[in-house]
Amino acid sequence: MDKYSFDLFVKEKPKKDPKSIVKMILSFIAVSIISYVFLEWKIFENQTYYYIFIGVLATIVAYLNGFFKKPELTLDGKIDGKLTFSNDGIQFNDQFYSIQDLYSIMIENNDYVGKKVKEFGEFELPNGSHGVSNLITIKTKSNQFVEANFKQNKENEFVKMEAILINYYKHQLLSEEDLGEILNLEHDIDKRELNKKLK
Repeated sequence: MDKYSFDLFVKEKPKKDPKSIVKMILSFIAVSIISYVFLEWKIFENQTYYYIFIGVLATIVAYLNGFFKKPELTLDGKIDGKLTFSNDGIQFNDQFYSIQDLYSIMIENNDYVGKKVKEFGEFELPNGSHGVSNLITIKTKSNQFVEANFKQNKENEFVKMEAILINYYKHQLLSEEDLGEILNLEHDIDKRELNKKLK
């Protein structure tokens, strides 16, 4: 395979919602006032009941502010152009970096479309990941760094461009360990097969 492309993903800066911040502040002020009034007026003769009441009140406030809401995986950014790998180099949209000008390549490709995602170790998101949390970082011989996120549609998509990755290895841009991680090789037999191809 001469070339292989992925969609580039550009992250958006998180937007602050002033309404939710004000709502949260007012909620906790209300809890403080209510707890103070109940404490001063000695509505609860037993302090244990008072603490239970405050705990329940704080839980209600947290619920109303969305702390227990089942999370949604939103796409905070947009697809914008292509990341293209070839034997000659790497291209970010219209910007091409020749393999002769590169010093190193780092690829983190653990995310893919549909990957199971859990929030707070509790809620599993129904549609899974958008597959855009993958990262490539290249360093040129002129000490320039270029970094970008990209979308991977399937878990082992990089296997399709194994020959290109091996070419990068032969130009000392990737280590054998890097290759194994990028190609998601977990078993020793697969790693030995890769080692044979590198000789």
